[in-house]
Amino acid sequence: MGLIRALPLPVRLPLIRGGLAAVRAARTRGWPAASLDGLKPGPLIVTGFLDEVLGIGAAGRATIEALSGAGLEVIPHHLRPAMRRVWSPGAMPPLSAGPGGVWLIHANAPEAEIALMAHDPADWVNRYRIGYFAWETTEAPSSWARTARWLHEVWVPSRFVADAMGRAFDRIGRPEEKAKLRVMPHPVSAPAGITPAPERFNLDPAKQHALVMFDGRSAFARKNPWGAIEAWTRAFPEPAANAQLLVKAVSLDADRGAGRRLKALAAERPDIVLLEEHLTALELWSLLASVELVLSPYRSEGFGLVQAEAMAVGRPVIATGWSAPAEFIDDQSGVLLPYRLIPVRDPTGAYNRGEWAEPDIDACARALRDLLDHPDKARALGAAGPARVARLSEPWSRDNLSRLPMAAFLSQTC
Repeated sequence: MGLIRALPLPVRLPLIRGGLAAVRAARTRGWPAASLDGLKPGPLIVTGFLDEVLGIGAAGRATIEALSGAGLEVIPHHLRPAMRRVWSPGAMPPLSAGPGGVWLIHANAPEAEIALMAHDPADWVNRYRIGYFAWETTEAPSSWARTARWLHEVWVPSRFVADAMGRAFDRIGRPEEKAKLRVMPHPVSAPAGITPAPERFNLDPAKQHALVMFDGRSAFARKNPWGAIEAWTRAFPEPAANAQLLVKAVSLDADRGAGRRLKALAAERPDIVLLEEHLTALELWSLLASVELVLSPYRSEGFGLVQAEAMAVGRPVIATGWSAPAEFIDDQSGVLLPYRLIPVRDPTGAYNRGEWAEPDIDACARALRDLLDHPDKARALGAAGPARVARLSEPWSRDNLSRLPMAAFLSQTC
């Protein structure tokens, strides 16, 4: 696996997918489709990338916090060790000491399959199983829909993802499985005590700061940092004296060519600052609170965690007016950019089907100047954000969770 990780992403992805397909063919033979027969009450287990600096890891932690806040006792289960174990023969350890209950796999379909393969089916066949998927174009992969045969429900964080999954179910001839889909937006709330700390991030308090934040593992083409930089240079043809664009990025080596290009672009302007430091979850919240606005001219989002977290700390967001963030951002809490839909083109091969948006970069540049030149307007938009984001947590209330099918299979009550 170490050698594979050293390969360029367009080469690495097909090798990983091919290896997983071979393991899947051997391990999933004879697995029963999800059924209510034989299910037993028991614990609530949540599997995910719970201790990792990943968007899906942060979302998994938020899920556990929301379930715990509703009075449920959660057994956290880390996915990364299971991913390593799936390649190794030998006995597979149990998920927990107790049988039955609910197993919520907070990971996308390929990783959910790995979690299933890494554990003895005899251990999980009597558990109510939920996958929690997020996809980012108009059409989810057919393989994701096929994974649902072993799950009782598929939770998704937005109506956008539900529609993409629905098209995948139609494509494989299983439209009836769309009944498994349940929209459960990620519950987003800022931790208590989060305050701006510009000195922690070497931000000049005399300057205004716009922030674009992304993970190189999420595909440069989709996150579109180039659009943010181009919008900035159009808004400020000459380097700004009292404003900076802060580009917070991790895992730029996931696509080495794109990473080098980003560094070169940032180096051309003194008012563009690249921050690659790994930050803790609390530090990321503090960073969001330390800037004047968040810029996100993405091409597509399955949810939009950065945008929601920025709104939770009262920062306005300039975002492409399409896909999941447009379900919770409105013109009272942010700026939604006009766009046109284009076929998906991703050099890494991570995305190869459907459409996504090309945002209007001129409109983005105008919005940038407008909010930086009119800080009162920016503050008013930011002030509306927390209430908008708070609505995302409504499905996670104690009353709502108690009405979900999974409640029947918990040894505890909501």
